Amino acid sequence: MADVDLNLIRTFVLLYETRSVTRTAELLFITQPSVSHSLRRLRRQFNDDLFIRSPDGLAPTVLAASMYPQLHQALEVIDETVSGVGQFDAETSDRTFRICATDLGEISLLPGVLAALETRAPRCAVQVTPLDFASAAEELRQGRADAVICTPRIDAPDLRRDPLFREGYLGLCALGHPRIGVEPGLDDFLAERHIVVDAAAGHVDADQALARMGRRRDIAVRVPHFAVLPELVAQTRHLAVVPSRVAELFTRSSPVRTFALPVEIPNVEVSLFTVRRALPSPGVDWLRELIADVLQAPADDRTS
Repeated sequence: MADVDLNLIRTFVLLYETRSVTRTAELLFITQPSVSHSLRRLRRQFNDDLFIRSPDGLAPTVLAASMYPQLHQALEVIDETVSGVGQFDAETSDRTFRICATDLGEISLLPGVLAALETRAPRCAVQVTPLDFASAAEELRQGRADAVICTPRIDAPDLRRDPLFREGYLGLCALGHPRIGVEPGLDDFLAERHIVVDAAAGHVDADQALARMGRRRDIAVRVPHFAVLPELVAQTRHLAVVPSRVAELFTRSSPVRTFALPVEIPNVEVSLFTVRRALPSPGVDWLRELIADVLQAPADDRTS
């Protein structure tokens, strides 16, 4: 193992991330035969196929999948050290931070984070990418996201979780809805049609609670994002279930109102996820502290 060179490791990481010899060659500015030659060397070095052809491109073997997180982090540390990013200076850095969140997080959480960033790191930028909970862990591992903010818990030993705050859910309806009061009964609630946000956003608690009771909502519309809910609800008699923090924002911006849900839904915990690294990543560590400082509730509130 001592004679594995850095270029081979970089080729391995890109093959894992792109699943393509062609794309890896383009990113490394070398020819496809050169990448294929490097892959043959890697296979001999590790005594494993590492990647197998499949309909979706190169599929990693079990060994390749187990090696990738550590090798990716090692390259990241080397690149940051060589480029000087290892000594993160918030006042002078022009780094772009990549945060993965739902549009709900963009609406209710991002403004405070951006305001703090503008003051403490005036030259830094933020790129926000949509959250797909199914791929969130891999986005972090592959370096496509520096931080993920979400409600569902990502249980992975190589990820760090920092709880931020807890919140409940409220119902949302048009301001003049003729049948829904401030505390509707379960039958009245379920008699109406509903608008739901795609499960990829991670907010499925209401339907899970109803399923445990052997009940379910009559779904009229499924949408990919929370941002469209206020206007859709305002223009119809449909109902929606939204986290309490954003519900208040929706009532300010659109002719909608909230109501108490007739089903008990446990409070959910919004958390910040980052990758655990063998060596510190000063920029990501600084970002994690910033987000926690802005969004984290007092310890008593997080455990209540």
